[in-house]
Amino acid sequence: MYVSLTSFLISLVFLLSYLLGFYRILDSWRVLDSLYHGTTGILYMSAAVLQAHATIVSESVDVGKYYINCAASFFAFITTLLYILHAFSIYYH
Repeated sequence: MYVSLTSFLISLVFLLSYLLGFYRILDSWRVLDSLYHGTTGILYMSAAVLQAHATIVSESVDVGKYYINCAASFFAFITTLLYILHAFSIYYH
């Protein structure tokens, strides 16, 4: 929850600054966007590791919850990978 809320707030600040025209003033808009996606990737990595730990813990408790946690862990790591790849592609494009 902390990752999505933090990403939402930072995205809202970026949207407001874009609507106010700060992208014309700042030459480093691409660097800021790359830093945002890199930071979000790191936050998603921490959430993915916590989700993987929850998967390991729930393995012996309930099989249904284990399968749900496996899927959540898989997609958390995929999301992390996509954010980090996006951050590099913005910076080096």
